Amino acid sequence: MLRSFINQDIANTFTGTLLAIFTAGIVWVFKSAYEKHRSEVLALARLERMFVVDIQLLKDNFEYVGKWIEAIDNSRPYSFHVEKYFISDEETYKLSNLELISRILTINYKLRRTQADLLNIYDSYWKIIEKINEISDETNRNKNLQVYHENIKQILESFGTNHVPLEKDIIEVVGFIRAASKARKHSLFGYVSFLFRDIFPRVTRKSIERECDKFRKKLNKNKEID
Repeated sequence: MLRSFINQDIANTFTGTLLAIFTAGIVWVFKSAYEKHRSEVLALARLERMFVVDIQLLKDNFEYVGKWIEAIDNSRPYSFHVEKYFISDEETYKLSNLELISRILTINYKLRRTQADLLNIYDSYWKIIEKINEISDETNRNKNLQVYHENIKQILESFGTNHVPLEKDIIEVVGFIRAASKARKHSLFGYVSFLFRDIFPRVTRKSIERECDKFRKKLNKNKEID
């Protein structure tokens, strides 16, 4: 009788321990899912803000390029401050959509290259302008300045063609981010996915285009105000 009671007590204790472990495991899984979901939603929000700012910085930089060309046409040196873009690859580590990650990394690379190219053109420009200004003979100095300005104008005009495709890329990636953010917010902890693809709600081409159209309209409205 005593042995039976002890065995029953041990069994109850063992069952209680297993239940506690199982409950703790369930709590950990849900907590982990929520934390991952929250981290991704916040990362998407930060990335959206960065790209919205970057599209304005892109506009400013290419406006400077246009004014630079105007100054060259008038044989005047031109100085300005190159706006540096907000770029973060680290935020992509928190995302689950592989296509979106690829898009973001690609546009980040393009922004880095565009920024570096403009800085290099600008720095080289002023180094050569300073050397030309050291020429004592005015006629020779003006001739060298004219030749160099013709060359740098061609470079800037070629560089300026990057504005439209870069702006298009940023608009599309913002639309993708907004569509992904809505899918994350309305899915179960953002975890209803299979092989890194959303099941419900899904990020579709239609949802991305819808967000792109909204963003374009807002940009066009801001341009009209400016």
